Amino acid sequence: MSIKIDGTTVIDQSRHLENITDCDAKAFAFYPSAATITSTINFTTPFMTCNMTGDTTFTVSGESEGKSAILCLDTTTDAHTPSWPDSFNWDFGVEPPSGAWAAYRKWQIHMYCHSVDRIDVSEIGFDLQSSQPTEAVGLSGTSANPVTFFDMAGSNNNDLVMGWKFDSDGNIYKYESIYNVGGQGTYLHTSTQWNNITPSQTYYIRVANHSGTKNVSTGDSDALNSWIALTSDREYRVRDSRDLLSYADENMVIKVEISTTSNGSNIVATGYYECEYSGLA
Repeated sequence: MSIKIDGTTVIDQSRHLENITDCDAKAFAFYPSAATITSTINFTTPFMTCNMTGDTTFTVSGESEGKSAILCLDTTTDAHTPSWPDSFNWDFGVEPPSGAWAAYRKWQIHMYCHSVDRIDVSEIGFDLQSSQPTEAVGLSGTSANPVTFFDMAGSNNNDLVMGWKFDSDGNIYKYESIYNVGGQGTYLHTSTQWNNITPSQTYYIRVANHSGTKNVSTGDSDALNSWIALTSDREYRVRDSRDLLSYADENMVIKVEISTTSNGSNIVATGYYECEYSGLA
C-alpha cells in the first residue's frame, strides 16, 4: 500500500520516498540498544555487553565489509579469560596475553570488519583487578550481644515501627518510621556487611525470631524461617500498635543467616540484630 498526500504518492509500495520537495527534517536521540551476549559477537547488534561466567571462546556472526561493533566485557572479580576468533587483527598485530586480560576486570572491545577474514580490533581496559576488593560476606552480633538499634515511640496516634533491611546491593540498612521520635525512614547501617561489594552471585537469607519481648511483624516483613534469595531487598520490622503509655522497654532480636545455596547447605555468615524501643509507662 502506498501513501499519498492530496493524491500525490509520497511513499510507494516498496516504502521509498517519492515526490517530496522543499522539506526539512531533524533527527535526534538515535542510539543503539545494548544486546546481552554470552559468546557470539553479532555484527547486526552493534553494541553488546557480556558478563563472563567462566573462561569463554567467542565466535562471530553477521560480519561483512564495513560493519563495526563494540563489546563491553566484564571478566568479573574471578578474572575469567576470553579467547577470540582467528579473524581478529589486534592493534599492533598482537592479541593481549592472558595475563593482560586478568589485569583488568572490564574491557571495551572495538571491532571494524574489513572482510570475513579480517576484523580489526582494539581494546581498552578499566578497573584494575588489584583495586577490586576480595568479596567477603559477614554479619555481626552474637546471641548474647546482638547489634542493637534503639528507638522511641513518637505519639499515641501512630504505631511504632522499626527494623533491619538487608539490601540486594550488599548493604545493611536501618528503618524507623517517621512517626517515631526522630524517625528518619531507611538509612545506611553499614556498607561492609552483609557483603563488602555488590554481590557477584545469588545469596540466600534466612531470618528467625530469636528472643525478646516482641516478634517480627509478619505483615511488615519478608518470610521468616525459610531461605529466600537476596536478589531483592529483604526487610524485617517490629510494629507496636499499643498506647505508648501502656509499655516501657521492649525489644526484638532476630537471628540472621546467609548461605550461598538455596537450601542453606553452605551457611557463610550468621548474626544477631536487635530492635529496642521505649514507651512512656
